[in-house]
Parts: sequence; C-alpha cells; structure tokens
Amino acid sequence: MKAIRSLAAGVALLSAVPAVGMAQANRTFQNSWFWGVKGGGTVTSSRSKATVVAPMGGADWLITRNRGGIYFSIDQSFLSQYAVLADSVNPSDVPSTVNVKDLRRFTLALMGYPGNWERLHPYVGLGMVYSQVAQTTKVGAWGSAEQYNLAQKIIAAYKSAFAPVLLIGSQYQFRNTGVFVQASAWQANQQMLLSSPSHGINASLELGVRYNFGSSVDSSR
Repeated sequence: MKAIRSLAAGVALLSAVPAVGMAQANRTFQNSWFWGVKGGGTVTSSRSKATVVAPMGGADWLITRNRGGIYFSIDQSFLSQYAVLADSVNPSDVPSTVNVKDLRRFTLALMGYPGNWERLHPYVGLGMVYSQVAQTTKVGAWGSAEQYNLAQKIIAAYKSAFAPVLLIGSQYQFRNTGVFVQASAWQANQQMLLSSPSHGINASLELGVRYNFGSSVDSSR
C-alpha cells in the first residue's frame, strides 16, 4: 500500500511538471522588469534633405504586467545636416547656415500585449517622444551681435519638440533573455531644425536584446 501511494504521488508530480513549466515560461515575460540595448536606423528629414536615413543606437526599459506595461527608451541617431536660419537683423546680415548634428530621442509609452503565446510576445505602444538636436555649429562668422543673439533664440526654440509616437513590435523569449524587433513612428514637427515641409512622419526600425532583471510584482502582497 505504501508503494502504491508513493507511485501515485510520483505520477501526480510528473503530471504537474508541464503546468509549472508553462507558468515559469509565462513569467519570463509577464510581470517582469527588462533592461535592453538596441540598434537600427532612423528616417527623418532636414531643410537641406527631404529624407535622411541615419544609424541609431540606444537603451530601453520595459515593465510588463499581464496585458500591459510601461516602456521608456533613450537613443541617438548619428547624422549631419544643414539648416538656414531666418536671423537677418541688419541689411548687411546674411542668413546663417548651421550644421545640425545627431538627434536624441526620449520615448515614454503605455504598452499592450495582444496574444498569449509561450515565447512570442507581440506588443503595441502609444505615448510621447521628445526629440532633441544634439549639437548645432555655425558655418562661418556672425554678421553682427544682434544676428548672433537672434540666432541663439531661434536655435533654442527649434532645437527640440514633443510628438505622439506609435510603437509596434514583437519579442521572442529565451528564459530570462528576449530578442526583439520593433518599429516606431512619430509626427515630424515642422518647427524643428530637423524637419522638412514635405515630410510629415519620422520613423525608426530597431533590433535589440532585453534581459529580465526580476519581477515587476511586489512578492510581499
């Protein structure tokens, strides 16, 4: 009788292993806290070129729950373009040309995770992106002190902008590590130095790796 009870207990334990394994597989993505690195390309525009394709790299932070989560990322696109400023004050002033170098992005979005597959996890996100020109350099000399002061005000006003952003992607999970590919699109602000009147949307395509650093749920609750 003791042997039969031991055998029954063993069968029950073995039958529970797949369910436990499935729960652990789900926890590797759901209710988790990820840090990641990414690379890819950005499509934007400038006053000197309607379409600018630039390489980019960055890092992101993803908090997941059962059906939603929060996403934050910072990245930089590496480019060099030119913009002409409407900064003539005196009749002798020539409109200034400035070199516009690199574009930084800070993205914050609310995420949704349609589907419930064991390893493949598609997602969508909607939020805001803050875009900022990393550096501007004057080409040549300023015509006057008044022109310099006006140019600095224009650069400060047109150097950065907020815009709504949409993200679509998918992550494939290997235990604590996930490989992801995602695309994002955001409205091009015509008031920025990096913009073109004929270009209304900026976009990026990114590939990266995220690592699960732990649960996003307080275990004490």
